[in-house]
Amino acid sequence: MKQPLKKVTVLIPCYNEAESITGVVTGFPVQQMKAHGYALKVVVINNNSSDQTAAVARAAGAQVIHETRQGKGHAIRTGFHRVTKDTDYVVMLDGDFTYNPAEIIRLLEPINSGFCNVVIGSRLGGRITSGSMTTFNRLGNWIFSHLVRYLYRVNVTDVLTGYFAWDRHAIERLRPHLTSQGFAIEMEMITKMAKLGEEIYSVPISYHSRSGSSSLRPIRDGARILAMYLRNFFWRPASTVERVAFVSDTIYPYNMGGKETRLAEITKRLVKPGREVHIYTMKWWDGPKTIIEDGIHLHAISRLHPLYRHSRRSFREALMFGFATFKLLFQKFDTLDVDSMPFFPLYSARIVCWLRGKKLYATWHEVTDRTAWTTYIGTIPGTIAWAVERLATALPDLIISNSQHTTRRLRQNGTRPQIITIPLGVDLEAIYSIQPSVSTSDVIFVGRLLPHKNVDLLVHAMAKVQKTNPEILCRIIGNGPESPRLEALIHKLGLAENVRISPFVPLHSELYGLMKASKVFVLPSIREGFSLVVVEANANGIPVVTTNHPDNAGRELIIEGVNGYLTDLSPDSIAQKILLALDQQTTLHPTQNIEQYDWNTVAKSIEKVFAH
Repeated sequence: MKQPLKKVTVLIPCYNEAESITGVVTGFPVQQMKAHGYALKVVVINNNSSDQTAAVARAAGAQVIHETRQGKGHAIRTGFHRVTKDTDYVVMLDGDFTYNPAEIIRLLEPINSGFCNVVIGSRLGGRITSGSMTTFNRLGNWIFSHLVRYLYRVNVTDVLTGYFAWDRHAIERLRPHLTSQGFAIEMEMITKMAKLGEEIYSVPISYHSRSGSSSLRPIRDGARILAMYLRNFFWRPASTVERVAFVSDTIYPYNMGGKETRLAEITKRLVKPGREVHIYTMKWWDGPKTIIEDGIHLHAISRLHPLYRHSRRSFREALMFGFATFKLLFQKFDTLDVDSMPFFPLYSARIVCWLRGKKLYATWHEVTDRTAWTTYIGTIPGTIAWAVERLATALPDLIISNSQHTTRRLRQNGTRPQIITIPLGVDLEAIYSIQPSVSTSDVIFVGRLLPHKNVDLLVHAMAKVQKTNPEILCRIIGNGPESPRLEALIHKLGLAENVRISPFVPLHSELYGLMKASKVFVLPSIREGFSLVVVEANANGIPVVTTNHPDNAGRELIIEGVNGYLTDLSPDSIAQKILLALDQQTTLHPTQNIEQYDWNTVAKSIEKVFAH
């Protein structure tokens, strides 16, 4: 069966070429091309000619289109946009008859055979007839060609030629990036095709004296060509795939806190066709430095450093991960969001975004005042940490705050960037489908066992509740440096049958099942940036008792007598509120207005922020 002919569209940009255009249009070896499997269509782009170029070209058998904006670049770009989808190959040559249309097959053969997808007709590598190119122009072309070969690593020998051939797909990749108006268009095409990674090669062609006068001005246009050569070395094609990047030293499921859960839930909802989602973190996993999980690209930019030194966050870990963030200088991204904690990555990311010309977003979980810092790590280091945090708030272009509490604290500190509040969330559909665990309890706590969580106050409160409810059971689920002290306290108070500590549960389904099998959630923490666990507990149908401490953002999620109660920071008050919550179970409504915290809603809000 005979193969269909490959369709070749020839583009001829013309300005006042009435004398020569007939010879060009009729000079193509139509019958020979058919024998080689090509069908020809000739399109002349009349670039605002003042002579009869259009009429003569049409009479010679060409299709004529008009481009009234003066300049060869405008004409070529218009021609590219008129290439139809049924075209296989595109050829371009000038309309002044300096190039031999009969040599078209020589340009098409390397593309048709699969050797490359772009061919450039080389005059310097072919035959230049006497008087057709001045010594000055030949020298300039030779210099430019060598500069392109050296800097752009592309195998061409004549970068100012006007004779090209392309696979249509190469034209479609190149077309959106062209901006030149005049004679610098050839340099722009070659250098940008090199940046796009096209396979480009030269074939020798002949070059003849032109008919009529040339519009080229060697000095003026040469300067523009040089500027194009230099400018495009720093040019990078805009990716057709949107790359959204996040920086966080900890990730789910290796750490199970609120910020890790937030990042995991948001990123998996941001993945969609045409968008890649990348997380840059420490190397929490075994194997290669880059892996893909649930469509998310995880990159280890540093080795795994311990998060804690004794019972405090490690300064060394924060500093080392901050330095590692500089590696994003060499990564592709369109949007970059950096987790505010532990602050140092924001400093590196700010420099990266300045150099890359990108907007820097930061996610802020909580604001720590100077007193809290000095209490936590001492006067001098605490003052330094407070200053580092205050300066860090000025670095992003936009801050995504996860609670009104955090937003208010940022603004009170005089934070300059724009702040948008987007709460944390829960997967309501998944939660509603989970059945209660067979392991029941009356009181439950879930979280890191850290000093500011005050889980010891919960243990003391349970000692008081146990006096009137001997069978009461409290389940404490979590890991952390406070674990040994809490075990000792439970033993000291004789609560081994009433208070049980379990390691953190890695599966959400199991954790939520334990919540549903309990009656009240207690969070005695004095420092929470949002307190996702409060929303999780309410979504699982149980009320929450948490502290009314001013640094606990979780208190703002509580409507007294509806989804929980607020307590003072004392065992007596906590015990009283636990008993009240147990007594009022049938009158409380923990799930009231919970839909606002669904992860799908939260992810859409973040997506809108990134889009602006």
